[in-house]
Amino acid sequence: MSTVRVAVIGCGWWATFAHLPAIAAHPDAEIAALADPDRRRLSAAAEAFEVDAAFASAEELLDEVKVDAVVIAVPHTLHYPIARLTLDRGLPTLLEKPMVIKPRHGRELVALAEERGVELLIDYPWHYNRHALTIREELAAGAIGPIEHVSCLYASSVRELYRGDPEPYRDLWGYPVNAPGTATYSDPALSGGGQGQTQITHAAALLLWLTGLRPRGVSAFSANFELPVDLADGAAIRFDGGAVGVLSSTGAVLPGHDEIARFEVFGRDGHVLFDVNRGTASVHVAGMTKTLLELPLEQRNPEYAPARNLIDVVLGRAANGSPGEIGLGAVEFVAAMYQSARDGRIVDPANV
Repeated sequence: MSTVRVAVIGCGWWATFAHLPAIAAHPDAEIAALADPDRRRLSAAAEAFEVDAAFASAEELLDEVKVDAVVIAVPHTLHYPIARLTLDRGLPTLLEKPMVIKPRHGRELVALAEERGVELLIDYPWHYNRHALTIREELAAGAIGPIEHVSCLYASSVRELYRGDPEPYRDLWGYPVNAPGTATYSDPALSGGGQGQTQITHAAALLLWLTGLRPRGVSAFSANFELPVDLADGAAIRFDGGAVGVLSSTGAVLPGHDEIARFEVFGRDGHVLFDVNRGTASVHVAGMTKTLLELPLEQRNPEYAPARNLIDVVLGRAANGSPGEIGLGAVEFVAAMYQSARDGRIVDPANV
């Protein structure tokens, strides 16, 4: 195969900001077709990326156009049925985060991908961050000994998205083709929730991927304030092996101020500090601190990397950098967090 023909289903903000530019820039790929039920979004994306094959539905696209891989970038609650469709047809698939809303649906997709012998990737750009890759290797090699405590704070600028108003972020993020839909993040029927589904999915996936830990008990609180979905969430976590930790997140950072994505991992023999947004990381052991070179801004959240990885996986040049199992772990964690906050009890993510 010389050129990978990629279909993109969903032509909203992130697809037109990250996925479509990544495919268009890849020397061995082409955008074969687009699908979106919103005629205005579809037309704008087709014009911007010079794509002739444009359809109102995923089914119509897949029936009419031969493709080698698919990117799914639709509202959260629509991920499951469309991913079932693409995986069942044996198509390598990059699925936006959160993988799905319900853990049982995530388990079904992982099993289906395995059954069909195709790769399922989840869109987590942080997993392609060079610091993250290095820290994961260090922790797996036992650099700080058995892990005993972890902490994560993720604070982002998304409050107005949850209100249904993407305009306050236009200057901050830039909407080169399409802005986020007003209901995409604010309507629970489309989003499945707020900060948990939109942002904590990133933090939980990275924390579990970096450490290899598996949560066995989550005790959480959640607050919507004036919004229709959760803005702030906090969780205490018990892991297999005895480690404990905390993960907290809010979408209340004001536009123009720095977001925070900070991870701290403590072991018997040292600790690791990783600040994603500042591009800094360090490993601390007895008598020594290893400080990694600060990453340039564009490498801290490499938004093009997952789509590039999809193409390289199809070409046999790379392994799946963010597989479905990672997405499933995050789905289980977020579901357990929400259930704990509702029920006021400790919840095992494996049982949600």
